[in-house]
Amino acid sequence: MNRKLTFLIAALEAAIVAAIGVGITLAPLTVVWLFENDPSIDWLVPYRTAADIWLMAHGTRLMVSEGVLGSVAVPEFVISMLPLGMTFVVGYMAFKLGRRLTSASELWPGWIAATASYGGISFLLSTTAHNDAIYPVTWQGTFFPPAFLFFFVLIGSLFGKREAIGDAMGIPEPTERIWVRAYLLRQFNSMHWAIRAMLSPAFRAGTGVVAITLGVSSVLIAVLIALNWIQFTRLYEGLHVSILGGIILTLGQIAILPNVIVYGASWLTGVGFAIGEGSMISPLGTVVGPLPALPITAALPIGQAEFGLIAVLVPMLAAFITTLLIRRHAADIRFEFASAWSAAISLGLAIGVIAAVELGILAALASGSVGPGRLATVGINPWMLMVVVFIEVASVAILAAFFSARPDKPDHPLLSRKHKVN
Repeated sequence: MNRKLTFLIAALEAAIVAAIGVGITLAPLTVVWLFENDPSIDWLVPYRTAADIWLMAHGTRLMVSEGVLGSVAVPEFVISMLPLGMTFVVGYMAFKLGRRLTSASELWPGWIAATASYGGISFLLSTTAHNDAIYPVTWQGTFFPPAFLFFFVLIGSLFGKREAIGDAMGIPEPTERIWVRAYLLRQFNSMHWAIRAMLSPAFRAGTGVVAITLGVSSVLIAVLIALNWIQFTRLYEGLHVSILGGIILTLGQIAILPNVIVYGASWLTGVGFAIGEGSMISPLGTVVGPLPALPITAALPIGQAEFGLIAVLVPMLAAFITTLLIRRHAADIRFEFASAWSAAISLGLAIGVIAAVELGILAALASGSVGPGRLATVGINPWMLMVVVFIEVASVAILAAFFSARPDKPDHPLLSRKHKVN
């Protein structure tokens, strides 16, 4: 594709990504509006709701003005928690957009077009979704979505697998991909030998710890929903919603399900999470106040202290298993390091740092404010989580690294002879 075609296609695809993102919530809300419409409510209400949720998925804060809910006065508050389910969907579509740009000879026209197109749409949505009662922060709604899209398009176009079909397969890779990869390779080769040897296996093992912990958390939440299905059903019935309203409610809970999975992962580490200021749900003890009347709260591991003391072993076992499994990726460590102690301690600490940072980032993204008063604090303390995960993972990974990273015997004849004499 030439520059002009790349520009036009990227702009169109960015608009499609935005349309799908908004449509995920706008379509079911419109169906509810059509069949269960209060004559006093116009279509702008579901439109603004869909736009607000789309903007929140990109990190935009939603401001709720002071008002009266029933007979209770509600102060002004902020909704800042990302619905990670929608965030992941939009991020994945942006990543795929970036991969499709790799069939062009140059990437920069696509970057500019996609970002400009998405930025124009986000400005339109943040402006038209403004309402005196509930409104997005305008500057965030204008700049956060295009920055979000640009990041994932950039990652997909530079590091994603190239998508080229037909005549495009004979075109050299985009110059930006070649330059960035060459630059990163030069930077990697200029690193200290210890960091260079440690980087790949530590990243694999640390990411593996996070993946296993999140996987166990997903299974735990599914089991709790199955065991508490009566409470789950009663919460649905207590909301007195219609079938269409129940579908909307379910879609909303799916949007925040990844947040709950991250909370479960934090619970498995022993740190736990809060649903409201002053509350704490952890294996070591649970203190909760009034919970939001959402069926998903039936999946929270409240009062599971006996099982929780065993569950805390999950990230430790994950660290042990992943550190053993990276042995074939740790050949450089076994070759470069001379001491088993230095190799094991270095690798274990590196794995602990990577696992802690990754879970800390997820915790920060999954947490935020969802309402007034005590509900301004929902989620995980990322700094505490990082410290605890580092201690748990590093301590076990160091022990397992004595197997995975134990240095090879010296292969030089003189060094081998010296080794035998000693």
